[in-house]
Amino acid sequence: MEALHSLLASFNRGSLDVPAGLFTPKTTFTLNNRSYESILGGSPDDPLIRLLARGVAGYRTAAKALQYAVQGAVVSVDALSEPDASGVRTASIRVEGHLRKGEPFAARAFLRLISTDRELASVDVSCAEGDLERIAMSRLA
Repeated sequence: MEALHSLLASFNRGSLDVPAGLFTPKTTFTLNNRSYESILGGSPDDPLIRLLARGVAGYRTAAKALQYAVQGAVVSVDALSEPDASGVRTASIRVEGHLRKGEPFAARAFLRLISTDRELASVDVSCAEGDLERIAMSRLA
C-alpha cells in the first residue's frame, strides 16, 4: 500500500496532504468500534455530519486533532498484512511524540483497512482507552 506509506509520510511532516484517490466521500472511520459520526455527536444520516466525518475531511479532522494533542507526532508501521480475499488488511502502528505539556507519549494502535481496488472503503482503529484519554486531556491543555 504505497498510498498508505505516502499518507503517513505526509502526516509525519506535519502535512494533511492525502494521496489522490485514497479516500472517497464514502470512506468511513471508526475508533474503538464507534463511528466517527457518533464521536462528532451526529447521525450518519445528517449530510453535514457525513461531510465532516467521511473521506478526506474525516481523515484531516482526526489527523489535525492528533497533531495538535501530540506535538511532533510520528506514526510508524510495525506490521502490515497482505489483503485477504475480501480486501481486508490489518496493520499495527505506533504513535510517538510529546503531549502539549511536554510529557512523552508513545502508543500502539491496530488498523483494519477495507479496500476496493485502489481506494479505502473503511478504516477501523483500535487502541487503548487510556491513550485516548491522555490525548483528549492534552487537547484541553
